[in-house]
Amino acid sequence: MSTQTRDKNEALIFDIAIVGAGLAGSLSAHLLSESGYKVCVIEKGRGSGGRASSKKIADDISCDLGTPFIYAHQPESKEILEKLVKENIAAPWKQCSKPEAQAFVGVPKMSVITRHWLNQSTFITETRVHHIEQVHSDNNQPTWLLRDDKYQKVVHAKKIIITAPAPQAAMILATHADLAVLLLRANQASKTYQSQWAMWLEASSSDLNALIEFDQGPIARMIKDNHKPMRKGDDVDRWVIQADTKWTSEHLDADKKQITQALLQAFSEHTEQRAIKHGEPHRWLLGRFEQNKGNQPFAWSPEHNVGLAGDWLFQGDAEGAILSAFFLTNAIKDSR
Repeated sequence: MSTQTRDKNEALIFDIAIVGAGLAGSLSAHLLSESGYKVCVIEKGRGSGGRASSKKIADDISCDLGTPFIYAHQPESKEILEKLVKENIAAPWKQCSKPEAQAFVGVPKMSVITRHWLNQSTFITETRVHHIEQVHSDNNQPTWLLRDDKYQKVVHAKKIIITAPAPQAAMILATHADLAVLLLRANQASKTYQSQWAMWLEASSSDLNALIEFDQGPIARMIKDNHKPMRKGDDVDRWVIQADTKWTSEHLDADKKQITQALLQAFSEHTEQRAIKHGEPHRWLLGRFEQNKGNQPFAWSPEHNVGLAGDWLFQGDAEGAILSAFFLTNAIKDSR
């Protein structure tokens, strides 16, 4: 993976530009780079991971504040994740596995997976793609020009894959009139997103299950992050608290102190424990999506060389993001 500044890249033409460095974008980059495509990935944040990113707590300690693990129900995703296990990038988490699906985590944190998948691509960070337009290169072949939110040139590319959440994908697609079909798909999915508050806390070590789910109340589920393979902190339980999405919508713009107090109180009521230490709650504004069903678990416009991949196109979960990227990249490679 090479990280370069925009002024070094704006004259370059990539085979494929990918918007978003979460699971779908990073895996797309990995699979296409392995097939010989020249790929760049453009990410609005400072690093990779998206909702599978990791929160640093101390110099050698972090936790997965977003996607806590990936369930592999399908043979394609299981093969992809088992390959990561062989490469010491991921590990099965037996405590959260179930008969119909094995749970996998990145080691020593989830964001390692996306960084690994990006190692053959040019990675451009802190750049928000806002506008796309078609231009013609010196040999009169149409290419895409991607611009940022200041209308500055980012890169040229023959093909574009957008793996951002549906509302962000829709904003990009709306800048080009010929992409109305893809825009409709993104707009439909944008109606289904759900926000979610999340925070981490530490409590005394206990024999409580590593994964606890609730049907009502402020908390949807609690995950013992330090019980994952290759995590530190055996002397305490480091919990990640994921709030209920309905409760989050009712408290979406509440002060973070109020959110903190409510989640700490709910934690104590459920566990009969008090938090020893805790972090500030994080609001995943585009945290969850319902599956936006179509004929394929991805969207691809061969006449325009623009595609979409992400969890919102298939299953609405982390495995869905992986499978969406897998099937889209196969379609691109098959049409080569």
